[in-house]
Parts: sequence; C-alpha cells; structure tokens
Amino acid sequence: MKRRIAFLTVLAGLVAAAVAMSATSAPTSLGVPQTDPAGVIDLPAGYTYTDLYQSCEPGTQSTEDGTVWPMPDDPDANVVFPRPGGGYWLLSNHELTDPRDPFQGDAGKCHVTERTPGDDDSDGWGSVSRITLAQDGTTVLKKELITTGLHDLCAGGQTPWKTYLTNEEFPFVVDPQKRSGWVWEIDPATGQATRATGMGWFSHEQEARVGNAWVLTNDRGNSQYLYKFVPDRANDLTSGSLYGLVFDRVTNTGHWVGPLDPFNPEADMVTKAGPPNTTNSFSKAEGMVPGPAGDSVTFSESGVGADPGRVFVLTDVNQDEVHGYTLVEGDFARLGRPDNLRYTDAGDLFIMEDHSASDFARGPTGNVNQVWVLPRGQQGAANLILFAQMKDEPTGPWFSNDNHLLYLSVQAESPRLSHVIAIRAPQTFNQPYDR
Repeated sequence: MKRRIAFLTVLAGLVAAAVAMSATSAPTSLGVPQTDPAGVIDLPAGYTYTDLYQSCEPGTQSTEDGTVWPMPDDPDANVVFPRPGGGYWLLSNHELTDPRDPFQGDAGKCHVTERTPGDDDSDGWGSVSRITLAQDGTTVLKKELITTGLHDLCAGGQTPWKTYLTNEEFPFVVDPQKRSGWVWEIDPATGQATRATGMGWFSHEQEARVGNAWVLTNDRGNSQYLYKFVPDRANDLTSGSLYGLVFDRVTNTGHWVGPLDPFNPEADMVTKAGPPNTTNSFSKAEGMVPGPAGDSVTFSESGVGADPGRVFVLTDVNQDEVHGYTLVEGDFARLGRPDNLRYTDAGDLFIMEDHSASDFARGPTGNVNQVWVLPRGQQGAANLILFAQMKDEPTGPWFSNDNHLLYLSVQAESPRLSHVIAIRAPQTFNQPYDR
C-alpha cells in the first residue's frame, strides 16, 4: 500500500471491453467534496464520518498476554464480522515493519512487540487489532490487539468461512528461514494465526476468491506475475497447487504455469516462464477484489514514474486461457496511482489513490489522494465520479452489511495521526451514481 520506490513503467493504451450492467433507478450526482475542518477527509454534502480511533491512542489490551499498548500506527485492511451476542467486530491490520528491515523501518511509530514468542512468525511489528462495535456500527465498546509478531501487513480480506486474511508485504531482505512474506489466516474470535503456506512466499498485497481458487497480487514495486492458488481442501489454505500467470499484454490473453514451489514461486516462475517484464506480467499490482458477478477479478496496476496506472479485469481465471481488459486507464487528470478497491453490493467500484510526493507535479490527482467511484456498467476515466479527497492515503475499504457505512483507514505520515473512520451515506452506498 505505502508508496515505495518503483522500477519499471508499463504499457498503456490496452484495448477495453464493455461491461454489461445497468443502473436500475435514477442516478445521483455527488457534488464537490466539502472541506473537512479536522483535515482527515473531504466528503460530499450529506456524507459524514465517525472517527473510530487514532494511532497511538492508549488503552488497547493484548488478548495474548493482557498487556496494554497504544493503538499501533498505519492501520490498513478493515473487515467487519458479526459479533456473538450482537454488534460487530472490526478487524484491522497494521502495516509496520521494524528496524531489522533495511528496506523500510518504522522506528518511532506506535507499535506492539511480539506477545507470543516461539511461534513460526517473524516476530515483526505487524499486528491485528479488533474493535468491538455496538449495533449501530460506529460506537466503540472495546479496543484489543488479538495477533502480534507479523510483518508489514498490507491489504486483506474475508474467507467464506468468516476468517480474516492479512498479507505480509516485502519480506525481510535477510530472512533465511522465510518467516515473513506470507498470507496469514486469523480467527476473529481468538486471534489464532495460521500461515497460509499454500498461497506462497512473496510480497503479498491482496487476494480474491473465484470458485474454489484464489488469485493473488505480488507487489514488489516492479513487474511481477500474478498467482493462483487452488487448495487441496476448500477451507484449508495451508496446502494445494500454486500457479503463475503469463499474460500477453498485446493480445490480453494468458495461461497459468505450474504447479510451483510455494517456498520459492518467483524463482520457479523465472525458471519455467522467464523473467517477468512489461510484456508478460503486471507492474506494481496492488488491490484485488472479486468481480461483481463472482466469475472474474478486478485489480489495480498502480504504475510507476510517468505511468499513472490503471484498473484491470481478468476473466476466465479458472480456464486454460485467461482473458483481460482495462477497465479504467489512468492519466493523472482523473486517476493516478490506483491502489485499494472495493465494489458495493450493487456493483459500483470505489477506487483509492496512493500518491507519493514525486507525483505532485504530474497532474491534478497527484496533489492529493482521491477516492473515485466508477458507476456500475461503466468503464473509462471519463465516467469516474470524485467521491472524496485527503492529504493522506485511504486504505482498507470495507462496506457494512447494510451498505450504510464505509469503513476506511487513513494512513498518515508523521506528525499527522492515522485514523480508522466509518463514513455514513445519506441513504445507502448502493445508490446509483452518475456524473
């Protein structure tokens, strides 16, 4: 998620294909986002937000050993679970490395150290927090840390059997035991962490389930293959078959290569298919979500340098030949550096930007991070609707079960504080949108 130094540019101008969906009632225009006096997020008139917590807030208790810590910084992936007895649990992960990592250190930020030494994780500063919410979805009843010792946690998701997936990005450079660089499955009730070994060891960003298979992005900041994991048993992510996608960026077709060694899939793919590059793979692939109909995946190529990035769709991911098309091409005028994604239940796509300071001179979208809506049935940057904007990075979008709330993490650079907020729609986020 966090913008890092990237290495390559990718091809632009891919041929787009139509998406056949239509709105069912009169569309709604959002209007210009209104300036937030608190400086957290500018929203359209009628939309409000509740600040659920800020980084470094005191009084967050570890369920692993009872110690009390400040709330860790850099919240990211949010997922809501119904809570036994009523109300909800909001699980969030925290995108923290530690000084052992020469690529990026977060020394000085609020963090929690490993509370269960001797397990098979990396003893890093990444953790998973659990916020107990009342039935209204915004009243915070309790703040807890349920999992510690992970590394550089990024995007996440929810399994059909209602566990939490959290992704470790950028494994330790020196990590001969490969204790970082995995997907972890977290029990929201107990915090128990199970390593999803079958999903492979690499720089994980996010995954999306299609049928019984999972498609995964690799975000090392350069051109990398996408991966697909087919578990041996549907609800067990520890073993199965892992494949890499060779994708022709001219014909927009591809095929899976494998099975691969889950402990070394990147090197295995180079041996079997050659090095990834701008013609056969994807550049800085980031957020990935299942398509509205459940038979495709939508993901973002965040782009590097002069390439603003794009949102891409893969279809037929469980067939011998995979197909794809560009859903939105960025241009720094209406979209740049797309990262996090989330569909509403009605099929509208929310797209979050992630800019670095080097983007500020590239165009209007480089000056702030913006949140765009691509209305259902539409494609192309001309059809994007500006929903929100902010100084900091929007991450971890998740809609409430009734679609009235959008949970969002706002990752801030020091000295500003990070926030997790709940944005309330005047009616529902399932309304039709139009420019």
